[in-house]
Amino acid sequence: MRIAVIPGDGIGQEVVAAALPALDLVAEIFDLDATVEQFDWGADRWLRTGVGLPEGAVAQLRAEFDAVLLGALGDPRIPDMAHGRDILLGLRRGLDLCVNHRPLPLATGTIELFRENTQGLYAGVGGTVGPPDRPTVAIDECVYTRDTVQRFLRYSLGRIRDAGQRRVTLVHKANAVPHTGRLWRELYAAELAAFPELDGTDEYVDAFCYHLVRDPGRYQGVVAPNLFGDIISDIGAALLGGLGLAASASICPQARLALFEPVHGSAPDIAGTGVANPYATVLCLALMLDHLGHRAPADALRAALAAARAEGGTPDVGGHDTTSGFMTRVLAALRHQHHRARPREVTAQ
Repeated sequence: MRIAVIPGDGIGQEVVAAALPALDLVAEIFDLDATVEQFDWGADRWLRTGVGLPEGAVAQLRAEFDAVLLGALGDPRIPDMAHGRDILLGLRRGLDLCVNHRPLPLATGTIELFRENTQGLYAGVGGTVGPPDRPTVAIDECVYTRDTVQRFLRYSLGRIRDAGQRRVTLVHKANAVPHTGRLWRELYAAELAAFPELDGTDEYVDAFCYHLVRDPGRYQGVVAPNLFGDIISDIGAALLGGLGLAASASICPQARLALFEPVHGSAPDIAGTGVANPYATVLCLALMLDHLGHRAPADALRAALAAARAEGGTPDVGGHDTTSGFMTRVLAALRHQHHRARPREVTAQ
């Protein structure tokens, strides 16, 4: 398997550098053929060349790679995040990554959260009226196409069923946003008919967020439009214990190539201090291995993370580990698992 790595900006570079040895070790243990190629797409390149996502990048990724690992994008030198939109949204749209999967393994049970990833208010439709530095009118249109919503729902409902969940909730705001809300509710009802194993309900996004915080155990599978899913996923990360623990996968239902990224952002306030949490990035590697059909090494990574987390953690989750210190625990846990799993040699008598 060939993996394209985009460390990006800020702590993205730090957590990716820290996490990749875990991929090397798990590949060695499970005899996986894994090669990595790194790309310098980020703020430094943008400031140097004015280019975020290079011409031909999407075609190269499609032709040469099985997965993309993205660290984080965001730099205070580019306050409007122009390079981040160019790279991240360019990858999502160019690779047709319309499904974003953010599992939330909570104490009350895992919530399989699926967010539409390419349209809605993030479709890039709109503009301004007036001078660029002081517009008098600003418009962002919420745009959804039947094909994309249908593909998203069909894939996401199938994944929720295959994960063994039985309840699914559509999050929407059809009372205030009636046109796209009606489209989502219509297609949700139609696609649910093909999944008799699932008990489907729907909730307004404000009520859903309230109940998610008060009683997350009432939810198992969740499907949501882009903006609502973005907000819900960060609430879910808070329930997990922090953004440093949350991972995501961006998927095209019709293709193997997918993109994996921690959701914590570039955190410029702690960049360079050596305390960024690599947990979510290692969890992204587990999601990646799952996606590529390597369940055993993915489970090994998750078990190593759990063991390391039980012993300590970085300051964002109340621990005292450095980035490298936490990864030392993860690698040690992986090696320990491997040695315990190896059959003992029997000496002939």
